[in-house]
Amino acid sequence: MGQAQRSRYQGVQYRDVELELWELDNDESGYGRRSGRSYANSRNNSRNRQTNRSGQNIRVYEQRRGSTSRNRSAQNNTSRNRSIQSKAAGGMGNRTGNQRPIRELQVQDIRRYQGNWVESRSNTRSAYVRNARPVQSVKRRRARQRKVYLARMTAVMFVVVCLALIYFLTGEIYRMVHRGVVDDDTDQGFIQTIAEKIEDTGIAPPAIIEDYLDVNDYSRPGTPLNQINSIFVHYTANSGTSAAQNRSYFANLALTQERSASAHLIIGYDGEIIQCIPFNEQAYAVMTRNEDSISIECCFTSEDGSFTPETYETLVHTLAWLIDKYDLSTSDILRHYDCGGKMCPVYYVEHPTAWDKLLQDVAAYENNGEEQAEDL
Repeated sequence: MGQAQRSRYQGVQYRDVELELWELDNDESGYGRRSGRSYANSRNNSRNRQTNRSGQNIRVYEQRRGSTSRNRSAQNNTSRNRSIQSKAAGGMGNRTGNQRPIRELQVQDIRRYQGNWVESRSNTRSAYVRNARPVQSVKRRRARQRKVYLARMTAVMFVVVCLALIYFLTGEIYRMVHRGVVDDDTDQGFIQTIAEKIEDTGIAPPAIIEDYLDVNDYSRPGTPLNQINSIFVHYTANSGTSAAQNRSYFANLALTQERSASAHLIIGYDGEIIQCIPFNEQAYAVMTRNEDSISIECCFTSEDGSFTPETYETLVHTLAWLIDKYDLSTSDILRHYDCGGKMCPVYYVEHPTAWDKLLQDVAAYENNGEEQAEDL
């Protein structure tokens, strides 16, 4: 309800109450002359007029109010005179004397209603004002909510960052520990070579860095290798990677679990050798021959897959030493391609004459080694 409608409604209520009071005062002037029946009729007519008057125009009310204010003083005087006369007359005074208290109570009830209505309207408005929430209070509450939300988001982000750092640091510590095994051995001069362990061969073994993988299901199964019938040559298929990097790749397979792969030896493009798996254990290199063969991975840098001179010399030396150690021949040296058809090593698959030349160099190195051993 709008402000204008409330003001109009309040004005109509006041006017209805005042008109009823005016009628009651007007009816008091005729107590001495009216009988009980005429009084009832006048009350009914008064109630009908009161019901119809609430919807009348304000202009009519003003006219009636003006006429009422002009005649009210005269009516009051007449009412007093008639009251005195009615007291003088015994019978009439007795009849009206019983009705006057009722009329006075009605007037008091109407006036009490008028006061209660005004008081209730005042209390309602005061309650509305008390319950109304100021704009500044709403703004402060929203500002507090935003601060709480930002604080929670900050806490969540902090926890996520901490977890990421913990994961990263754990991986770095793991890699440092495995690198430290090789670094400590290098710094302290504890690089062990096969020559220190094997003395019953005529060919001196190459310098081999032993950096065994941890036993796992994806690169070092720990399965015993009881018999060696062949030696397989592979290439890493990843140009420019070193022997240490390929060894780390095999180690990370235990974490990534993307595939199973490994080799006993890795020869780098600078000629270094890293041993990942002991010779008495199987490697995941040739699927159908892992149980009776040794595998050698070779690094490369050229686009065609050919080996560097350093890699080639170390490979020839290592092959000659292994076939002499396990009483094999050059015919037992195979490419990965020879068992399964995989293009590995790609250069020696595409250039068979280069492979034949490699086998000849191994045989010559073995013969020279035996001759040198006989001379000693």
